[in-house]
Amino acid sequence: MSVFREIRTGSAACAAIIAGCLVPAGSQAVDLPAKSAAPVESVRICSAHGTGFFTIPGTDTCLRIAGRARGEIRYLEPGTRADDAIGFRARARIALDARTRTSYGLLRAKTQYEITRNTGNYGSDTTRLDEAYVQFGGLTAGRLESFFDFYTNDYNFADLIVSEVMNNVFAYTAKFGPDLSATIALEDSIERRQFAPPNGPAFPGQEFNPAGARVPDLVGQLLWEPDWGKAQLSAALHQIRSANLVPEPDPAPFVDTEYGFAVQAGLQVELPMIAEGDELWLQAAYAEGALSYLGIGDTSINDITLAQTDAYVDATGEVRRSRGWAVTAVFMHYWTPQIRQVMFGSHGVVEYPAHSVMTTPAGGTLGFPDTTEWRIGSNLGWLPVSGLYLGVETLYRHVDPRGRVFVDNDPASSRLINSEDALEARLRVQRDF
Repeated sequence: MSVFREIRTGSAACAAIIAGCLVPAGSQAVDLPAKSAAPVESVRICSAHGTGFFTIPGTDTCLRIAGRARGEIRYLEPGTRADDAIGFRARARIALDARTRTSYGLLRAKTQYEITRNTGNYGSDTTRLDEAYVQFGGLTAGRLESFFDFYTNDYNFADLIVSEVMNNVFAYTAKFGPDLSATIALEDSIERRQFAPPNGPAFPGQEFNPAGARVPDLVGQLLWEPDWGKAQLSAALHQIRSANLVPEPDPAPFVDTEYGFAVQAGLQVELPMIAEGDELWLQAAYAEGALSYLGIGDTSINDITLAQTDAYVDATGEVRRSRGWAVTAVFMHYWTPQIRQVMFGSHGVVEYPAHSVMTTPAGGTLGFPDTTEWRIGSNLGWLPVSGLYLGVETLYRHVDPRGRVFVDNDPASSRLINSEDALEARLRVQRDF
């Protein structure tokens, strides 16, 4: 019996030893090596650059992805039976904004692309590169809003008479404290050109034919941004280079090169004492030989179609520059945090030198008549949630060519027009993110 007990005891001991070898205790398992997972780079918020920025994993660059989707319908008072009274628009926008802090200052790159599908009175579709620029310290290079521009139709649907030009630029900005800056820019003059033939076939002068560009537009901006808003002074110099040359030895060759210019003053004031978010915008501009800086292009309304030009060549071979001015006012008021109304208006005038027109025996005006235009309107919008806007707008336009003009500038027409009015209305739904 003792032998049997010894054998059974020894067997139990061996079993215990084997089990201990095959199934380690918890303290022994901790000591064994384990395969570790690959480290994961987390995405962090970049609050220093504003809302919506986050770090690109593995870099110190902050990125913001933004976009817009818009649906819109417009009623526009038709001039003839053939004109569309309604039109539909769908617009998509995508933007990327990358920023990195460096020892030289902020390094920034932004791109923005916009695609628009139009029908009816909106005209043709558009696909365009809105912005693509690099900023490094005080240097800016690429495509962006002209440094001349101030208010750029941010709160109204239909365009007012203001300069709103995305342009290719090379610029340098110097800071004079936290609120004041000055910018000098070389901007593409080709996108600012505006030349057109005279209105009507019997005008003794001729269309200005531009020669190849030699000098970019020189633009200067002085910007002050205190706590209550901002104020800006801007100016531009624009080359007008003619290809209307008379070969030598003609005693009166056409002038080869002229220069146009424009100046503008703008003021934006925040008015929280009325309601949170309220703003008032005021601006005025004057230009000679540079109508693009006023936001004045060819004038088309109902049966009036008037070509506007920076310059033309008169019967003696002299280059004659146009001149004009424009004023704009915009007031935005929040009736409640979710209901916003914008009231706006602009007035523009284009004038040409003496002898820019001729009058036919029927009393019609041909050539380049002086033109006056008013645009007045308002919109009301509902912002139920962040980033969503639903609004309706009405706009009234009045154009006076300061002289009776033929329908569609056709002297064979039996009807003359003193002025024209038009009313339009739009409904818009927009989501920004």
